[in-house]
Formats: sequence, structure tokens, C-alpha cells
Amino acid sequence: MSVNLSLVAVASRQLLQAARISAESLSLQQRRTTYVLKRSHPLRLLKEGHEQRLKKMNKVYELVEETAPRDAKPKLQLILTEDVPKLGKKGDVVQVRKQFGRNKLLATGLAVYASPENRQMFEDRKVEDPSQRKLSLTAEKTLEYLSQQTLTISVRDDWPDDWVMTKEHLSHWMFRHLLIVAPPHTITLPEEPVDRLGSYTFTVTINQLESVEVKLEMVPHIPAGEVSQI
Repeated sequence: MSVNLSLVAVASRQLLQAARISAESLSLQQRRTTYVLKRSHPLRLLKEGHEQRLKKMNKVYELVEETAPRDAKPKLQLILTEDVPKLGKKGDVVQVRKQFGRNKLLATGLAVYASPENRQMFEDRKVEDPSQRKLSLTAEKTLEYLSQQTLTISVRDDWPDDWVMTKEHLSHWMFRHLLIVAPPHTITLPEEPVDRLGSYTFTVTINQLESVEVKLEMVPHIPAGEVSQI
């Protein structure tokens, strides 16, 4: 039995045409990819002189292999440091064209290379995100302790007229009188300036999560001799 080579050539051209049509229906990036297909139902071999008639089942193809061409340009993998519209949010790992990544993202500080060190750094930042943390037992006790305390500061008669309480002052006096370390950036001053005797309330924030109001009393300074006579 001889095989009609012309029919085989026709079938091969039809297969290539179907593969080309399938590739053109994909995106530009995928169009450069090579697709190897095969018929789900192979053609029957006919004797010479017989015409091959394709049935619907002979026009169904299966994907055998999908390979990228050798000249396909590799993409750049980056971690976004800021939200970028239509690309991703801060901390996302994205793949972009090298030219776009270097000129538009890396050069402007919108992204960094997705190296193992940078990946770990962003993972650590996620853990440190206040929305993902809970107060420790020590912090809870500190909140309870401060809510029950009154910070009393005695003021001498000769204090300057233009003197005003600052966050640094409160941080110093909290450590001196209450033995609490509260950096200035964790302290919120009262709305009215603390520049005279009286009662005030300021706020301390613990671990960027919870805040507590602390009472503040500004009282006149009493010499030690007078205290001993009371």
C-alpha cells in the first residue's frame, strides 16, 4: 500500500495553518511562543488516488508542548516600593520588561531588585505592620500602669516667661518620675500649651497600636526646708 505524499503535505499545511491561527488569537507576548500541536484524531492513510476528506473530529487539536523562542527577552523581577497604578501595590513582586523596569521603576525609586535580601526585608516589614501586630503582655501592663499614674512636675518661681513644655521635657520627666521610657515621638502634647501651673492631660502611644492618656500636674516648687516643717 502506497501513501499519497500530496495528501500528507496538504494535511501538514492545514496543521500549520491551524497552529498559526491559534497563535494569532493570543496576546503579543504569547504570539512569540512556539506551540506544538497534534490532532486528537489522526488522519487515515489512503491509497494513492483517493481524496482525503476531513471530518470535524480531524480539526480538533491537542497542545503537546509550549516553548519560548530562543530570542525571547527575559523579564526583570522587581519588588515595588510604592503603589504603581495598573501594575501592583507596595511589596508586590512583579515581572516587567528590562527597559521599563530600569528607566521607570528602578531609576525613580518605585522598585528594587527582587533579591533574596530585599524579599526578606519586605517580609519583615509586613510583620512589623501595626495592622498585623498585637500588643505584648508587657505593653498591656504599661498601658494599665500609665492610666493610673499622675506625672507631677514642680516649677520654680524663676522659670522663664516664654518657657513651654515640649515632648522632650515630658519624655525626660516620665523616665525620672515614672521610670517609663517614652521617646518623644510617642508623646502627644495637650492641645493647649503647657506653660503655666495647672492640670493637663497628654497621650502616650505604645508600639504604634494603643494610646493612653496620662495626667499631668504642674505645681509650684516647695523648698526642702519647708517640706520638712509640714
